[in-house]
Amino acid sequence: MQRNKKTVSLIYLACGTLAGIFVRELVQAIWVAAGIPLPLDWLISPTDMIAAAAGIAVFLALLLNVKVNEFTNEVITELGRVVWPDRKETVLSTGVVSALVGICAMLFFVIDMVWGSLVKVFYQ
Repeated sequence: MQRNKKTVSLIYLACGTLAGIFVRELVQAIWVAAGIPLPLDWLISPTDMIAAAAGIAVFLALLLNVKVNEFTNEVITELGRVVWPDRKETVLSTGVVSALVGICAMLFFVIDMVWGSLVKVFYQ
């Protein structure tokens, strides 16, 4: 649990940052739609202050919530147990999936052409 603390903090920081960006854009859109002029003499705009407060609030809410911390630690522990495929297996699997997608695309193309011809015959 302790070794994951830095990773968990970075994840929460990323969540807080994304929340801050989202809130900044939302507040700025509302601010502009309301027609309220932004003060030009302020060092930091009100939308940025609101966004920073929202980002910090999300970060702290995640960091201080015991259940969220337990869940995140469990997810990181489970991800550590995953056996990832090697390069050869990944390339082979990608080739098989690509070939099957191509076959399905050709099959759907043929079915679409036949169906289109049948529809043309019935509607003429």
